[in-house]
Amino acid sequence: MGIMDILNYHWYDLGIISGLAMIRYYRANNRTLSTPQKYLIADFLALIVHQFEEYRFPGGFPAIMNIAVQESDVPDRYPLNAQSAMFTNVLSTYGLYLPVIFFPEVTWLGLTTILFSFSQVWIHGIMINSKLGSIYNPGLTAVVLGFVPIGLKYIRYMQEKGLLTTRDWILGSIGAVLVGWGLLLKSTFGWLPDYDTAYPFTQAEMQRWGARVAGVV
Repeated sequence: MGIMDILNYHWYDLGIISGLAMIRYYRANNRTLSTPQKYLIADFLALIVHQFEEYRFPGGFPAIMNIAVQESDVPDRYPLNAQSAMFTNVLSTYGLYLPVIFFPEVTWLGLTTILFSFSQVWIHGIMINSKLGSIYNPGLTAVVLGFVPIGLKYIRYMQEKGLLTTRDWILGSIGAVLVGWGLLLKSTFGWLPDYDTAYPFTQAEMQRWGARVAGVV
């Protein structure tokens, strides 16, 4: 198994290692971390759990997205495939959610991640559930118990301390929209879909618990 196979099919497992490393970092630096940093660390950890919930346990998100949402005729590879899922998720995790922890003074960028996390409420709480006719889909638990309460507490704290300006809200909102447009609409479902991809989802990924419960496989 080559490095690309490991990344494409185990990025969400490797994410747990990143999550554990972040917990260790938090424990070692708890006294010096600012409150905004602590909330952003919690949001990062919620993202790691969210991705694991989608793809590993209970899993089944690839089948749900490609069959129930996109109605693909080749659901193991189009429009979402293993490599495109890896690329967009890893890019958002380590290119956006991780850096803001170490630059909390760039408040509009931290707000960007929080608002982007809120977008998962629409994706998992409304869009996918309406397609499935269900009250749960893999990824929703981390949204409800992680992204939403963490994001609300972050915003409340920042507002009470006067740390969010009108400029931050404008730039943060624009940033969240651009991230959603770039990572989800253009990358995942625009530039990266490939009928001939060398990295389709495995049978195991397509048949995990979440997909079976949702009745799409």
